[in-house]
Amino acid sequence: MKIVVLGSGGREHALVWKLRQSPVVREMWCLPGNGGIAQCAECVPVQPTDAEAVYAFVRSRAADLVVIGPEQPLVAGVADFLREHGVPVFGPIRAQARLEGSKVFAKEFMQRHGMPTAEFRAASSPAEGMDAVRDMARRFSEGLVVKADGLAAGKGVVVCDDEAQAADAVAAMMQRRSFGVAGDRVLVERRLSGVEMSVIAFCDGKSIVPLTHSQDHKRAFDGDAGPNTGGMGAFSPVPFVSARLEHRIRAEVLDRFVQGVRSDGIGYTGVMYFGLMIVDAGTERERPYVLEFNCRFGDPETQAILPLLETDFCDVVQATLGGTLGRMHLSFRKGSAVCVVLASQGYPGAYDTGCVVTGLEEAARVEDVTVFHAGTALRDGRIVTAGGRVFGVTGMADSLQTAIDRAYRAAQMIRYENRMYRKDIGHKGLAAL
Repeated sequence: MKIVVLGSGGREHALVWKLRQSPVVREMWCLPGNGGIAQCAECVPVQPTDAEAVYAFVRSRAADLVVIGPEQPLVAGVADFLREHGVPVFGPIRAQARLEGSKVFAKEFMQRHGMPTAEFRAASSPAEGMDAVRDMARRFSEGLVVKADGLAAGKGVVVCDDEAQAADAVAAMMQRRSFGVAGDRVLVERRLSGVEMSVIAFCDGKSIVPLTHSQDHKRAFDGDAGPNTGGMGAFSPVPFVSARLEHRIRAEVLDRFVQGVRSDGIGYTGVMYFGLMIVDAGTERERPYVLEFNCRFGDPETQAILPLLETDFCDVVQATLGGTLGRMHLSFRKGSAVCVVLASQGYPGAYDTGCVVTGLEEAARVEDVTVFHAGTALRDGRIVTAGGRVFGVTGMADSLQTAIDRAYRAAQMIRYENRMYRKDIGHKGLAAL
C-alpha cells in the first residue's frame, strides 16, 4: 500500500511510525509532516485543510489510502471531498466530526442517547452565558466548567471554583474573544470530581473496538497546576480500571455511542476518543461520565498507546474501512508505556521557536524508548524547535515505574533553549498500584 498521512504533530509521527511497521506498506508521505517524521516518510508542504491540494497530491502519487490525524481537516470536510472523489479515507466525514467540532452538539447527542455526562446549559450570547452561570452556580456548589463550543486546540476549557471565575471565563470567550469564533457559543457545565481517563476506540458504524485505556495530563505544571494545554504527557494502561468499570464503560459509553450514531443516521467511520471522568473511582458506585468526544486519536495519548499495540495497525484500519471491525481482536504488549512531553517555555501561551536541539541520538539509544517529534523542523541539517509541544518521549517496560524511569532518562538527554516539561507524568498511576 501507498499511504498519505495528514498532520504535523506528535500524534502524526506516532501514526506514521506505527503504519511503517506493517509489511503491506510500501510508500508513505506526510502532509506537511515535521523534522522527525521526515526520517520515516517523505514530508510535503501541503496544508491538510486544503482538500483540493491534498487530492491533487494523492492522485499524483496514486496513493491507496489517506489517514487524517488532526481535527481541523475533519471538521473542514476534507474526508468528504476525498471520498466523493473515490479516495479511501480513514477519518470521519464532516457530519460525524461535528461531534468534536461543536461541544453543544456533542452534549445534546450524549443526553439524547443516555450517555452519562454532566448537567449543562448552552449559551449563544454573553447575556445567556451569564444567566447560565448564575443558574448553574445556584444549583451546583462544587464549581462549574466553561467550554468554548468550537475547536480551540484542546485549550478551550476553563475549570472554575466559583461563580465569579465562571463569569469571567464566559466574558473571556464571548466578549474578549479569547478563542475567536470557537467562543460564539459556550457550554456551562456542572464540575465533576473524580479521576480522568481516556478511551480511544475504532468504530465502523456497526462495531466499536477499544484500544487500551490511558490517562492524559492536561495542566502545564506539576501537581496539575497552571493552565490547560493540549497535553503534557500520558501513560497507558490505567492501573485502577477494574473489570466492573470496563464493563460499565462498554455498556454505558461505547455501546450507546454506536447505537446513537446508527439511530441518528449519521454513522461513524474512524476512531473516537472518549474523555472520561470516573466518579467514585474504586468503589462499588464508580461510574464513567463523558467529558468530551474527539473524532481522532488523542495527542499525546496515541504516543503511549500505539507502542503497546501488537496487532498490525494497517489491518485494523482496513477492517474499519471495510466494515469488518467486529471480527478483529486487538492484542497488546504486556506492561506500561509512558509519554513525557517536552515543550517550549511559555506554552500554552507565547513561546520562542528556532532553538537548536541536541541529544536526540543519545536519547534514542535508551532501552525501549521512542522519541516522537511534535513541533520540530529540519533547518540546515539540524533539528530546531517549531512549536509549543516539541517532543513526546515514550518509554516502555514491564512495570509502570521502569517505563517512567526510561522516559525521563531519555527526556533529560534532549536539550534546547527554554525547554520545559512536567516531572510527575505517571505518578497518579503509581499511586493506584
